[in-house]
Amino acid sequence: MLSARRARLDTSPADPPATVLHRIVREHLETFLARRAEADAPMPGFVVDELRGYLECGVLARGAVRFACSACGHDRLVGLSCKGRGFCPRCLGRRMTETARHWVRSVLPRVRIRQWVLSLPFALRVSLAYHHDLTLAVLSVAARAIEGFYRERARDLGIECGRTGSITVVQRFGSDLALNVHFHILALDGVYDARGSFTALAAPTRDELHVLTSRIAERITRLCERRALDADLDDSERVLCAAFARSAARRGAIAHAPDHDFAPDHALRRKARIDGFDLDATTEVRAEDRERLEHLCRYLLRPPLADRRLRLLPAEQVALELKTPWRDGTRWLTMSADTFLERLCSLVPRPNTHQVIHRGVLASHAAWRPRVIPRPDDGLGPRPKNATFCALMKHGLDLDVLACPCGARMKYVTTIFDRRGLQRLLRAKDLPHLG
Repeated sequence: MLSARRARLDTSPADPPATVLHRIVREHLETFLARRAEADAPMPGFVVDELRGYLECGVLARGAVRFACSACGHDRLVGLSCKGRGFCPRCLGRRMTETARHWVRSVLPRVRIRQWVLSLPFALRVSLAYHHDLTLAVLSVAARAIEGFYRERARDLGIECGRTGSITVVQRFGSDLALNVHFHILALDGVYDARGSFTALAAPTRDELHVLTSRIAERITRLCERRALDADLDDSERVLCAAFARSAARRGAIAHAPDHDFAPDHALRRKARIDGFDLDATTEVRAEDRERLEHLCRYLLRPPLADRRLRLLPAEQVALELKTPWRDGTRWLTMSADTFLERLCSLVPRPNTHQVIHRGVLASHAAWRPRVIPRPDDGLGPRPKNATFCALMKHGLDLDVLACPCGARMKYVTTIFDRRGLQRLLRAKDLPHLG
């Protein structure tokens, strides 16, 4: 699974096979796949490849990078990553840190930013999870409506032909790992005029959000009515759609009732809900608060699951702690290992599909992009061609993985793919050599 072309350095301090997530997948994956095969409901190959690839992620016996200190001779082996796109905490964590830093340093201008979150009806989520073209079309409808809202506001202030931009992350998961395709849109909270001057606009009122949500819901509904979504599918594709439907409907999980009352206050949120379409525009970041902006970018790009939220229970049961308690106060769910693995399958996007989309003045080929993005003389500098994960760990976690105990710096020596030679080296170092 870990080829020289696809391998990436993973310097996570945790031992992957020791994590609860790795143990669940390792102990139950083949049984899960066998049961699906017996029921004539096999998962598509790209989903199976991602699950099996995860089992090799960070495992030293499957491939490693060697660093050594020239001063004292101390060396360190670091496992390779699988480059998973669905749920792997290490691969997605690396991508999260790198992309968030790049956006703040080289893409998002120093203006006020607003996060728009659009959630969709349950029935539509299944179609979007499989039909990526429909996902992009639905996003385009919503993004154009939000851009139109900014332009209308600008015209009221006498600014004609105002231009704005956004970055959208397509998320496929909820706190309970159920399939939940929704959009997080980072929008420039204002417009640029013809001279390139930015004007921040007032936050939307609840009445304005209600009108905007109604407009988005109506347009998306018309779009879906025009599109034929029942195209011919092969058996594995039908199986995947069925798994999407079960995950979106949150079947197979038991919610544990809280032992106390829980009543979150939503009175201060800027949001509207119409016919299952939910639009939230509460979060905004000031132009000068770049640190908070990076935290918000990381939130959009975060992995769907942290290992600390998992527990493996007897009788092949898995307990999952919700990242945010539900409105009734529920914090934990229990489900079978098969249900848990099926939910992981629903998080894996189809190959060659974009999950991050730039629009407006932030689009990659937009004529205005060079005029609005941060300049190198802002003290941030251009994006490096390839940010090493060592640098990302230092930036994101303040963890210097190349620091030698003697006080010197370790340097890269080689990447090892020869598994027999690697196993001999691991035995000599008394490190786990099976994978």
